[in-house]
Amino acid sequence: MSATEMHDIPDTERGRDTRMENFAAELTHAVYPVVLRRGLKDSWIKMELGLWRAVEEVLKRWDRLRPSAASAAELEAWRDGLLVDLTESAFYIALRSGIQGSFLEVELGLYQAFRAVVQRNRGRTPV
Repeated sequence: MSATEMHDIPDTERGRDTRMENFAAELTHAVYPVVLRRGLKDSWIKMELGLWRAVEEVLKRWDRLRPSAASAAELEAWRDGLLVDLTESAFYIALRSGIQGSFLEVELGLYQAFRAVVQRNRGRTPV
């Protein structure tokens, strides 16, 4: 993106994009050890980048789906859906990377790691 194009993007949008990228990085950082502990057939860097891309894609998709004026129950249901989608996407990357051991334990570990980050950031997340 050129310097002139950057000036055409409102600060709030740029800030939101930065917050989204930072949140994706935080989520990836939380689940990376869960996958790494299971051994890999692929390279660790390829797996980490795959996780980050998958997480970022899920966050962007769920950001568009977030109800604008939602009740607490609607927001909780939305968060639950986000967590399930994050877990499924990360689990797919883990499987593709050749993890070994109990798949159920990996999936549960991914969900718990994602949930901890989302809970910790409740009210401050960009999505």
